[in-house]
Parts: sequence; C-alpha cells; structure tokens
Amino acid sequence: MLTASEVAAYLALIWSAVLLWLALGAAIRRYQLHARFRRRGPSSAAGRRVLMIRPCAGPEPALLGNLLSVRTLATEAKLRVIATIDDPEDGARPAIEAAIEQLRAEGFDVHLEVHPPTGPNRKASMLAAVLRERGREHELVVNVDSNVDLEGFELDALLAPVLEPALIGGPRVGVAWAPWFEQRSFPGLGPRASEAVLGGSLTAFPLLCGIHPNGLVGKIWAARTEALAAAGEFGELTRYLGEDLAMADRLRAAGWTIAVAPILGRARGGQPSFNETVERFARWMLVVRAQQPALLVTYPLFFFATPLVGALALLGLDASPTLSATALGLGLSARLLVTLLARFWSGRSLRPIPALIDALLSDLVLMLAWLRSLSRREVVWRGRRLRVGAGGKLSER
Repeated sequence: MLTASEVAAYLALIWSAVLLWLALGAAIRRYQLHARFRRRGPSSAAGRRVLMIRPCAGPEPALLGNLLSVRTLATEAKLRVIATIDDPEDGARPAIEAAIEQLRAEGFDVHLEVHPPTGPNRKASMLAAVLRERGREHELVVNVDSNVDLEGFELDALLAPVLEPALIGGPRVGVAWAPWFEQRSFPGLGPRASEAVLGGSLTAFPLLCGIHPNGLVGKIWAARTEALAAAGEFGELTRYLGEDLAMADRLRAAGWTIAVAPILGRARGGQPSFNETVERFARWMLVVRAQQPALLVTYPLFFFATPLVGALALLGLDASPTLSATALGLGLSARLLVTLLARFWSGRSLRPIPALIDALLSDLVLMLAWLRSLSRREVVWRGRRLRVGAGGKLSER
C-alpha cells in the first residue's frame, strides 16, 4: 500500500513527464507547421479586392503609427482600409483622421466610418456594420486590431490559405489567422508580465498555434466574404465576449475550415498595472470557461503546471527522494523548453535571465487569472461593465 507521500512522488513524475512530452511535441509541430507553410513558396494576391477593417476605441498611444504602418505592406491586392469607431466623439478619431490625411496623400484608399454599437461586443458590432455595407464589394476581408503594427507584415502570406483551391471533395479554408507577439512599449511590472505571458509561456500564440492550428485568435485574420456569409449574420456575434471562437464554430458548422499562417504579427503593448494584466487574461479565460468549458482545466494541467508539479515533488521527497528529484528536474526542463521555444518563435532573445523572469511571471499571472476567472462572471471591457452568461453570451450591467 503506497503512502500519500509516495503517491505524490509518482504523480509528480508522471505529470512532469507529460509536460516534457508536450513541450517536445510543441517544438516538433510548430517546426512542421512552419516548414509546410514555407514550402508553398511566394504568395501573391494580385488583383484581389481586399477590405481591411481596423476597429478602434480610445486614444491609444501608438495608434497613429499603427494605422500608418499599412504603407509598409508589400501586397499586390486592391486594398481598401476602413478604420471604424462606434462614437463620433471617440478618442481615437484625431489619430485616425491624421492617418487618413497622410495615407490619402500617398494614394491609399482609406476611410473613417462611424457605426453606433448594436450589441455589447463593440468590436464585433463595428465589424458587422462594415461587412454589411462593404462586404459584398470585396472578395476577402481582413481584420487587424488597432494595436497591431503592420510594418514588415506579410499580408499576402496571410491571404494565401484562403485563396488556395480545395482538394477535390474537400472543404475550403474560410479564414486564416496570424499568431502575434506583444512588444513592450512601457516600463513597469504590468507591461513586463503581459510580455512574459504572450512571449514566454505556452500561451504565446506563435508557439500555441503549432499545437492548436485549427483554433482562431481574432486579432489578425483574413476570411473569404462568402465564408462569412455562409456562417450566418455576423451581427449575431455581438452577443458573445469571444466573437472569434463563436465565428470559428459557425464556420466549421457551415463546412469551412480554419488555417493558421505562421507569420509573425506585432502588437504594441499598453501601460497596464499588474492587476490590469491579470484582469486581461482572466477575461480571456472567462471566454474559455463560457464557450469551451472543457478546456478550462488545461490551464493548471499544462499552462502554469510547474509550481504545482514542484509542490507535489516536495510532498513526495521524504518517501522517494530520487523520484521527486527526477520529477522536479523533468518539470523544470519542460518549462525551460517551453519558455525558450515561445521566445524563439516570438522573435525574442534566448538570454537566460529574461527567460527565467518570463517563466516566473507568466506562471504567476496565469494562475491568478485562472482563479479570478472561476470566481466571477463580470468583466470591464472597452469601458463597459458586462456579464458573461451561459455559452459566452453578454449582457450589459
């Protein structure tokens, strides 16, 4: 009969072995995804009518630069850019108007549109309004969030998966998304913690996309307008906190597939406090809790598991020092590998001290965010207090 201490040692060993297997699998699958994508060769969207929507809200410090970065895109598509807000007095308007003046002088087809909100998800509301009025004029639509800097971004590579013909009898790609990392723009613990989660943990999308390539992250995506039409009225997504997850479910139900283009997008980080950073990721986890509840348990199992494995190993130390030490070594090795992989695929350095800080900060933030997501259903998002109900549906408080 095993003692409780021995059970803890064995569980720690098994758990740490699974974490190492997951880290190695993530490395292999991310490399395979990258290699398959690059084997396609150069991509061209020559002559394609592409509508780029940039939903904006509030006076972000880098907004003007982010909007002007469209001038650096190397694409042969016929591109129309619409920056949209939902209030004519929105603080983003001065930067948008300044960007439009400069871009039009350089020959860009760029416009500002104001669309009052039609639902609690303001971003989805703006996207729905623009699609309703402009979607039929374009073959492809691209969403780029306002904090994304497009300098050096490979737009045609993002469009390539949705332009490829389907295999005979097979489904077509309806939407492709690009993983992104967050570039820290301000000092402080909050911005550093956000950078650590998004560029030094399994949550880092440039790494996570290799494990879950059929997911959809809604910051940078391109879609066929016919696919969006087949998936139902886009305006219905305004009822959901995670409009990207709801959109992905509807596309699959309509017979379309989702692809990831493993090219790197760059988002400009803000200046949140540490508590605001935790709140941000708690909101993301609340989306998972409401819309994909079975995945919520994966956070303690895989995303911030190292402290938990370490605690189990310490509990088993008296009964089996060798097993406990092995478990701890495997767990720390797995975490180190994940951190280095996430930093590498996010275009960051592999220096050991910053990597160690990433690991410690990201585990702490993810653990606190997970606990917070279990204890509440209300969020403050884009200046409004919302309640997240069953299935991720929103109601205003």
